[in-house]
Amino acid sequence: MDYTEYRYDYTNVQDFYFGLFSDLHIDSPRFAKEQFVADANKAVERGARIFINGDIFDAILPTDRKRYTRGNDGFDEDAQINQRVEFAAKILLPYVNHIDFIGIGNHEASIVKYDHVDMVKLLVSELAKQRYAGLPPIQRGSYQGFLRLWFKQGDGAVRQYVIYRDHGKGGASPVTKGTIPLNRIHTTFLADLYWLGHSHTDITDKTAWTIYPDNAGKIIRKRKRSVITAGYQEGFIQRNLGPDDYYRTDFVEEKFLVPTGLGSAMLHITVPKSHDRPIVEAEVIS
Repeated sequence: MDYTEYRYDYTNVQDFYFGLFSDLHIDSPRFAKEQFVADANKAVERGARIFINGDIFDAILPTDRKRYTRGNDGFDEDAQINQRVEFAAKILLPYVNHIDFIGIGNHEASIVKYDHVDMVKLLVSELAKQRYAGLPPIQRGSYQGFLRLWFKQGDGAVRQYVIYRDHGKGGASPVTKGTIPLNRIHTTFLADLYWLGHSHTDITDKTAWTIYPDNAGKIIRKRKRSVITAGYQEGFIQRNLGPDDYYRTDFVEEKFLVPTGLGSAMLHITVPKSHDRPIVEAEVIS
């Protein structure tokens, strides 16, 4: 678990945007590049800072006897990890000055465990070569942790917004769509927004509440906001088998009953100038 914080000045700006991305699987033959580029461009147009919550890579290497298939391998170098990192860096280069955080997902964790390489560290090092020198470096995160956003007005009031993020656990969630893990983390972690990936479902939930008395004895109702970002791995792609074609192993069709989701989420935070409204206002939008 890790902790990362970011600081913003709201003296002249009250609206802040944060692009929440996960599960790019950028080196997968099923990477939905067109959709990702459209969403990333939208984030840049809004001036959003971009956070990525794991599985930026698919990283199914030839040494992975369980999941690797030659027909789905689009990389021809023996040094596949290097090639995949360079491939990802080229796609992310237009957004290098907007990406502030990249966490680890189960695919990157698997590469660390079995191949002894931290692909996210290599990627961040590659992106740092092109990042504007006046910006703070891209922060790397582990599998789960907290992101604290501080908002300061000159020498005056300081507000905060806390995101608890976990890449996610377990298998596909064809019925619950990943909402059971959300309820589980609500019971333990204290945050303004709860963010999961991994299940490739697209969920925004604001039904849960925290109710407590403040120091003055006033009972406060605070909404628990939660989001699961689906990512960018296409499912159920048409491939008709002609007389000379062989069946090509298809993990999505073999394991999932329905197509997975696509996309990211946008966190919009408004910081009120009035001291009578000390809590920031937030919404998760598409």
